[in-house]
Amino acid sequence: MTFIAPSPVDAPARVAARDRGLWLVGLFTLACFLPYPAVAIGARTGLQISHVLMALAIPALLLRPPGRTLLALLLILGPVYLSGFVNAMRSATAEADVLPKEALATTLAVCALWPSAWLAERGRFRVALAAAAAATLLHAAVGLIQVESFSRNEFPFVVLYRNPSFKNMEAWADSYARYMKRPCGIFPEPSAMAAGLGPWLVVLAGLSIAPAGGSGGPVSRRRDRRLFAAATAAGVLLLALSRSGAAPAIMAGVVIACLGPMRRRSRAVKPGALLGIGLLLAGALAATAYIASTVGAGLDERVEASWGLRGLSIVTGLTANTEPLDLIFGVGPGQSTAVVRRLLSWCPLPVGQDDMAVWSLSVAYYMETGLIGAAAIGAVLLMAVRSVARSSAAALGLGALLAWVVGVAFATSYMPLSSVWLFLGALLNWDSIFPAGARAEGVAP
Repeated sequence: MTFIAPSPVDAPARVAARDRGLWLVGLFTLACFLPYPAVAIGARTGLQISHVLMALAIPALLLRPPGRTLLALLLILGPVYLSGFVNAMRSATAEADVLPKEALATTLAVCALWPSAWLAERGRFRVALAAAAAATLLHAAVGLIQVESFSRNEFPFVVLYRNPSFKNMEAWADSYARYMKRPCGIFPEPSAMAAGLGPWLVVLAGLSIAPAGGSGGPVSRRRDRRLFAAATAAGVLLLALSRSGAAPAIMAGVVIACLGPMRRRSRAVKPGALLGIGLLLAGALAATAYIASTVGAGLDERVEASWGLRGLSIVTGLTANTEPLDLIFGVGPGQSTAVVRRLLSWCPLPVGQDDMAVWSLSVAYYMETGLIGAAAIGAVLLMAVRSVARSSAAALGLGALLAWVVGVAFATSYMPLSSVWLFLGALLNWDSIFPAGARAEGVAP
């Protein structure tokens, strides 16, 4: 048998192709953290930069073998279209014309899940993390500018916040700057910011003190750690200033990511890593204490206006599907808001709140797709948990998974947050990013 080795002339071409691939992964990841601005498609849907890049990537994705991310995408979207079909046949559907529009909008919103399959390789994932770190620094810088502008009752860069998928920021910027005064970076609100950045922040924190070993990406490990540490510090500061209710869960994820490796390898942890862990834990505790003190000062008002209303909408969403068809198939895409408005019409809205909805992404999805949708989401989460459990970075993955679940269940109702779905794809491929047999520093079992 004759073996024909590849020509050395082809080596530069392969290196150039790989570099282009890494550059595209970084660009797409960065775009997923920029929900503004967006081009309007209809009255309630915005075409974001990440959606455009996703559309351009479809030909390349079709050439790949089907993987977990495509399966997860089909599992999530299948109940949406099935619910839309069932409810289109019913006369009881309040806004039947909305069903196909919302089904397509949901497809556009979660489309980032499919190309997240590109992250299932350590070198590419490091590039994605570098882009996530850069995005975190950008959001933190904008957040600090917002803090200063809010002191003057002004909302900076409001012209950029244009996306019909979210609440009209230009319409309530004055009220936000005068009364809420909570920085959110380039996100529609602090809770959306926490859901979009939270799980990425956990991974950046964990890898800044215990980087994964093996072949790496285009930058040195030391540069990675410095960038990740800077992004972690900036992200924790932004979370503290935003006073998001999801911040304690994100800080808990950071603690799990930092302390998990020490449980089995306490003797192998270097003094520098111990110092980094101590600083991270101190920062997490300080941020949590700050949030507790600032929120506690106006706890009654926050419970009545924000947390209480959010909790009421979640309970209503979980208990609204009482009819057999509603329980099985849900009320239909885009119908949850109309149903909740009707069921909670008795509830007085606080000052500055002009609408009612289910303020939980996962609960709204269940309400609109029923038990079939709940089973699909359960299957996707089981896939993610199994992937994390089979990896060499189980503690890091579990901490990030905790932040992700809290984000979609309690922090935000905004489905078109591409960074949320991109991270779910990373979790689904966690055992490929951190294979169990690979050597790792501080993250291996």
